[in-house]
Amino acid sequence: MLNLSRMALIASALTFLAFESRHVLPRGVVLFELPGWTTPLAAATGVLGATLLTSSLRARRILLAINGAAVLLLFLAASGILFDLLRVFGLMGFPPDWPMFTTRSFAFMSAILLVRATVLRVREITGACELCGGPAAPPPRWLGYLGVLFALPYPVIKTNWALGGTLGLDYPDPARDGFTSGWLVVPAALIGIVLSLALVHRWGRIWPRWVPGLAGRPTPRGLLLFGGWFGTALLFTMGPAGAATVVSDLVSGTPLSTIAGMHYWPGALFYLSWMCWAPVFGPSVYLYQRATRRKPCGTCDRVPVPQG
Repeated sequence: MLNLSRMALIASALTFLAFESRHVLPRGVVLFELPGWTTPLAAATGVLGATLLTSSLRARRILLAINGAAVLLLFLAASGILFDLLRVFGLMGFPPDWPMFTTRSFAFMSAILLVRATVLRVREITGACELCGGPAAPPPRWLGYLGVLFALPYPVIKTNWALGGTLGLDYPDPARDGFTSGWLVVPAALIGIVLSLALVHRWGRIWPRWVPGLAGRPTPRGLLLFGGWFGTALLFTMGPAGAATVVSDLVSGTPLSTIAGMHYWPGALFYLSWMCWAPVFGPSVYLYQRATRRKPCGTCDRVPVPQG
């Protein structure tokens, strides 16, 4: 656990150094930029949180509050890393912004390390097994239903546009390009809806009887967890940045759409819904992972609870 904390501390410090390198290293095309204070604050909070994990502090709520804020800020600083990766592999037609790609990579790594180190530290404080965390109930169903609610705006509005609707538009023409370029996100959102429900229902653990050849068998837990954690990472690195931009626009009084003929509110709704979906989806995945453990724990000899 201490090694993870130190790694998180180092990654947070490197986040700040990489961010400052943008003043001396050549940069590529800048797609968007967060306020200048965001990344330094995220790095500083990450260093503070990681330092507290290595200290003798045993106030669980303080650790959770500080490190929770640090993780959110670090994910905010990592916003756009998906587009950076697309640029690195030449899928966006122009080279990456290397200083910011490095910054976002370190911020993302720091957030992941800090989450894991905090979980282990809290388990140590509460006396729970550090490996499995002890018995856990499946995620409550309301988490899944909230996830569906927050996931719906994007596919619903995009589908309306694809069918010629003008919801949030002055005329249908701008929607065609918008729907085409954003189509990859629609299936992802639909998969996220199914996954949100699968994580909280029995059929996410055991195939239902109406599935030929698989009825009664365990579902592919690894696949659900991979999709769940991948989706969580995307939501946390996309939603907060977009939501912060929306809030900044509203505060400054300049909420203007960048696409002619499109109102401001659809894009704002997309980002705000992703921002709300992230802290609902992530805990669902975590609780599902703990509740569906299928092997005995090698540390506390906890026997998995039969699924059904």
